[in-house]
Amino acid sequence: MKKTFLFATLALFFFNVLYSQTDSLNFISEQIKIERDYQLKLLNEQLISNEEEVIKFRELIENTRLAQTDNVKAQDRIKNLENLQLAFEKRLEILEKAPKIKIEHNGQLAFIELLSIQRDIRPADLFVTSQDFFKQLGNIGMIQQYKSFTDWKSEYDKWYSSQKSNDQMRELINNSITLISDAANNVPLYGSIVQTVSSGAGAIVSSLGRKQERLKQVTPVMLRLLNATSQFENQKSIIDYEWELINRELEQLKKENEALLDEQLNYYGIKKGEYEVRYLKATTETERDKFKASCRDVISKKFNSLESDSDTKGKWYGQVEVYMYKVQSLRMRFGQLTTRMFSNIERYEHLISVYSNNENFPQEFTSKINGLEKSLHLVKEKFYSSFNPAKYIEDSATMYIEKQ
Repeated sequence: MKKTFLFATLALFFFNVLYSQTDSLNFISEQIKIERDYQLKLLNEQLISNEEEVIKFRELIENTRLAQTDNVKAQDRIKNLENLQLAFEKRLEILEKAPKIKIEHNGQLAFIELLSIQRDIRPADLFVTSQDFFKQLGNIGMIQQYKSFTDWKSEYDKWYSSQKSNDQMRELINNSITLISDAANNVPLYGSIVQTVSSGAGAIVSSLGRKQERLKQVTPVMLRLLNATSQFENQKSIIDYEWELINRELEQLKKENEALLDEQLNYYGIKKGEYEVRYLKATTETERDKFKASCRDVISKKFNSLESDSDTKGKWYGQVEVYMYKVQSLRMRFGQLTTRMFSNIERYEHLISVYSNNENFPQEFTSKINGLEKSLHLVKEKFYSSFNPAKYIEDSATMYIEKQ
């Protein structure tokens, strides 16, 4: 169960991060940013030009200030005052446009990025690259698959079947051996049960006579294998538990994202059925980009409608800003989760390096450990080529900031 759970968690992530870096550089998102920054740049240039006009008209007014007796210059002064007033009105118009341009484009950007997050964290088919690794990793703790254990178990069963007396301690040891011998029991290979087997088998061997010479020979080999495998599984369980915590947060993030998406679809008047068909079920990025572009049009019309209504003019900014920062928070949290995932993958790498030494552990055990290196390398390679958590977090922090 734990192996399946872990595999499902990682598979969900690996499949979806393939789209993360692509979406962060998504054509539609970049188009929104370029348009926003270009329009703001034009406004800034107009503001600079306007400032030059204001300075010019102020200087002209000052030059004519002392020429009140000259009718021509007096008329010039009045005209310059009028021009100055027009320049001030133009400045006010420019200053009012800037926040509206920002909120319109950043509101569109927030919705488009919300769609991208939904792609990143929605459930998906198991990712092929990680399948071999997690299958091999799960087999490390399958003590029943080691020849040293099966040989010992065969000799032990012969000895146990020959015992007649009903010894309670021996029965406890035998029950523990039975539990770890059957993979169907799904008993973790660490903890009190393994300790009982280890100490019990040692005690049994110390009491054996010459008739059980073969069992005496194979028991130390089995115990060395059992201890190595148990210690490995114990340390792996710590990494597995971190995956469980990550999975819980990922599920919570998914719920929050879906709730926010539903709220924004309703706010902008975009049909959820259309979103599911044209975006979630789309098979190409071109199809998804077409849907995003159509959403931009719908959102733009919504903003224009709100701005043209005297009851809502300027009042919708606050709601859109709330959406913006909720999306930004979700993106950053997802980036932080992927950072933790990266860290956990690297912990597997360290675990493998520790237990791959033939001098410290049985060769039968280390051969399985060394077999993990190639599949783990493929997982890491796909990870690093598909996703960059630090960049995801950085992009999230600056997504609404104008690029200079």
